[in-house]
Amino acid sequence: MRLAFVSDIHGNLAALDAVIADMSHREIQCVVNLGDSLSGPLLPLETADRLQNLPWLHVAGNHERQVLRLPVERQNLSDAYTSGQLNPFVKNWLASHADPADPRLHSAKFWPEHLGHDVALCHGSPRSDIEYLLETPEGESARLANVTEIEERLAGLVPESITLLACGHSHVPRTVRLRSNLLIINPGSVGLPAYEDDHPYPFSKFHRIENGSPDARYAVVEKSGGDWSCELISVAYDHESMAILADKRERPDWAHALRTGWMPSV
Repeated sequence: MRLAFVSDIHGNLAALDAVIADMSHREIQCVVNLGDSLSGPLLPLETADRLQNLPWLHVAGNHERQVLRLPVERQNLSDAYTSGQLNPFVKNWLASHADPADPRLHSAKFWPEHLGHDVALCHGSPRSDIEYLLETPEGESARLANVTEIEERLAGLVPESITLLACGHSHVPRTVRLRSNLLIINPGSVGLPAYEDDHPYPFSKFHRIENGSPDARYAVVEKSGGDWSCELISVAYDHESMAILADKRERPDWAHALRTGWMPSV
C-alpha cells in the first residue's frame, strides 16, 4: 500500500500543482488532505476548484472551521479574505470534509476501504485542531515534542491497533516513532513554509515556524512486511508567482515566507 499525505495548502495553487505533478510519477493509491486547504491571501477559490476535481480524501483543518463558523469580523486577515472569495457551493464542499474531532478518524473507522484498519488521521492532535502534536512552542521557536508531551496530546484517543497516524497543522515535515509500532508523520505544508503565531502556550507567547526553503512539502508512506516507511518530499515550484500575488494583496509577511521559507527579521 502506498499513500500520499498533503496538508496546509493555504490557497497556494502553484505549489499544489507542483505536488500533483510530482505525485503522478509515484504510483500513489490514495491521497489524503489533512486540512487548511484554502485560507490565505492567494487563490482560495481556484485552489478549491482544483481540489474538487481530484479523487482525494479530505479532513478539515482549523481554518475550515474558522471560515465556516466564525463571524467575518472575528476572523483573521487570511480567513476573512478567503471567506469573501468563496461561493456557497465551495463552502458546502468545505463543510463536507471529515471533522478532525470525529473519533472514527482516530481509530481507522472512517475510510477503512481506502486506508485499511490501522491508519489514523487528525489535523492538529486527536484532541484539538489547533494543537501541535509533534512540536512544542518554547520561546520564539518550536522544538520537537518529547514522548511524554506527545502521549499527553494523543489523550488515549488512538488505539494500540493503529500503526500510522498522520497529522498536519504545524507545517513542519517530521516523522516520529512511538510505542515501537506507531509511526506518526506530518507531511509539512504544501503552500506556506513559514509563519508567525501569537497563540499563547505554556512556554511561549509568540513563536515562528520556519522551514528555511520555499519548496512545497508532502509525504509518501508505504507499507511493506507490516511496517510503514515514510518519504518526506520537498518539491521546487514557481514560488515567486505566489509571492508577487501576496505582495499585491498587501501581505508582505506571506510574500517573504513564500520567497525564502523564513519570516522577516524583526
